[in-house]
Amino acid sequence: MYDINSNNIIAFTALHAVVDIHYHMCFQIVVSTRTPFDCTIDGQTHSRIKGFLINQKISHLCQAQDTEVLVFFIDAESLVGWQIREMLAGQPFLDIESILTPQQLADFVSSCAKADSVDEMQKISDNLLELILSLRALKNERVMDERMVKILEYVEANRYDPIILEDIGRLVFLSPERVRHLFVQETGIPFSQYLLWKRIKAVLTHVIGKKVPMIDAILENGFSDQPHFTHLFKRTFGVSAKLLLKNSRSIQFLKPQL
Repeated sequence: MYDINSNNIIAFTALHAVVDIHYHMCFQIVVSTRTPFDCTIDGQTHSRIKGFLINQKISHLCQAQDTEVLVFFIDAESLVGWQIREMLAGQPFLDIESILTPQQLADFVSSCAKADSVDEMQKISDNLLELILSLRALKNERVMDERMVKILEYVEANRYDPIILEDIGRLVFLSPERVRHLFVQETGIPFSQYLLWKRIKAVLTHVIGKKVPMIDAILENGFSDQPHFTHLFKRTFGVSAKLLLKNSRSIQFLKPQL
C-alpha cells in the first residue's frame, strides 16, 4: 500500500547524535534503537523520549549522544508524506509512544540489537515504517491536482537547471502567483523551499548512492558553490554536510542504499 522503497524517503541510523536547532520542509520520524534521548521541539523540552513524528517547518534539536536513532526524512508530496500529514493533523509532533505500543517498541529495539548487517537494518527500518503507517488508515484518499502532477514532473526533469515560476505557469496555464498558491495548498511548503529540499536530497543521493565527489554533486544539482550549500545544509539538518555525508561508523545510510 505504501511505497516505502521509493526515492521519496531518506533513512539512516546515527550513533551519538547531537543536532543543533533546525527545521525541515519534509516530514521526519526519529526512533531510538536503544535507549531514550532528550530533545527540544517547537521550544518545548522533552526528556527521555523514545521517538517522534515531526511536522514540516517545526524547529527542533536532539541530544542523543548516549544512544542510536533511526531517522526518516519523507517528502511532503509523496503518498507516505500524505499519510504522515493526516496522522499529525496539524500538530507540531507526535510522541512515538502515542502510536506504537510498549511491546512494539520493545520488539523494535530487540530486533535492532540483533541486527548485524546493513541489509538487516534496512529490513527493520522498512518494517517499522510499515507498522507506523498501517496503524492509521487514511481518512481521505490522496487525489493530487493534475496540474500539480505536471509541476512535480517538470521539477524532477529540470531540477539541475534554473527553474522559474513563469515557465511552470505556462505549463499549467496559471499565473506565477497561482502556482505559488497551488503548491503550498498541495505540499504545505513554498515552491522555493521544495526545490531547495529536492536539490539537497539529490546531493545526498549522488554522494552516498553513486559515490560522486561532494563538490561535483553540489555543482551538478544547482548550487553556486560549496559554502552556499554548506550553509543551507546545516540550516536544514542541524549538522554539517561533512559529518552526515562521510558515512563514518556513527552514520549508516539505509536509503539511498549503498
